[in-house]
Amino acid sequence: MAADITNVKLGVCSVKFNNVDLGHTKGGVVVTYTPEYHDVTVDKYGNTVVEKVLIGEKLTAKVPLAESTIANMAVAIPAGTSDTDNITVGKQAGELMAQYAHALVLHPIANEVSDLDEDVNFYKALVSSEIALNYTFDGERVMEVTFEALLDETKSSGAYLGLFGDST
Repeated sequence: MAADITNVKLGVCSVKFNNVDLGHTKGGVVVTYTPEYHDVTVDKYGNTVVEKVLIGEKLTAKVPLAESTIANMAVAIPAGTSDTDNITVGKQAGELMAQYAHALVLHPIANEVSDLDEDVNFYKALVSSEIALNYTFDGERVMEVTFEALLDETKSSGAYLGLFGDST
């Protein structure tokens, strides 16, 4: 493969959750894919790994939301109860969270709306992180959230979590 300078990309992305644009971000969005493996060893080779077996995968997106709205807080706190004016928190233990998962799409804003070649799609995403609201005199109130992809059994093996590229 020959080097191609046009493959060097810069720029920010738009963030849509459940088909709703979450607005401005500050600090950059970071997508992370983390495979988890079991190391297979045999007596003959001691602790030398002879094979790796995939036992899990995690797909996450860290998104620093710059727009401090009740709607964004409702996304950040999926176990909360919200309306247009407020969000309340505090549920009993045992709440199943997949019901709050929706599609998350990251789209480079340098690309035309119809150019989906570099999109990142999470089929079922849910904010799984703690949130912190910073009230300071010298900085924006950025709410950093981490979306985590949940397994989507309607997809096939190898495509349970998401898709990098054109989803059409």
